[in-house]
Amino acid sequence: MRRYTVEVGGATHVIDVDETARDTFNVRVGGKDYRVRLASAHDVAEAVISPEIAPVPLAAAVAAPAAAPFRPPAPETLPPLLKSAPPPLAAQPDALDGGFRSELKAPMPGTVVSIHVAAGERVSAGQTVLKLEAMKMLNAIKAPQDGVVAEVRAEAGESVGFGDVLVVFREA
Repeated sequence: MRRYTVEVGGATHVIDVDETARDTFNVRVGGKDYRVRLASAHDVAEAVISPEIAPVPLAAAVAAPAAAPFRPPAPETLPPLLKSAPPPLAAQPDALDGGFRSELKAPMPGTVVSIHVAAGERVSAGQTVLKLEAMKMLNAIKAPQDGVVAEVRAEAGESVGFGDVLVVFREA
């Protein structure tokens, strides 16, 4: 039930409205009950909006030069595509055996989902070392070169930041 207080001709009236069906209402005004049926309903706009196109001053229209249409370069004028490989990992001398070490760092922040190698295991370039979840995507992190896993510094379930060392390799 809804209660409305209205003012008509300077007199205040309290109206109780109870909806009994989609188009039928029981209305109580001044202690009298009325059964009201809605014959039709129309929304009345509060304001009429009429858009107009504002005129542009002639000086402003002339001052702006027209843009030239875009034309892509002809394919024969483009430089040839070069195959590229990721840069090699920075190798550091290993104090223990005189060989070289390289570190596989996290390419993005994320959560380590699974680790597919163990210390002492031989890996080849392109082999999946671990899987990292970042931005709801599962990313396979692969070995950049042939080598032997010297140590695994990440654990499954661990959150890592950009550039954190995940795996250390040494030469095979």
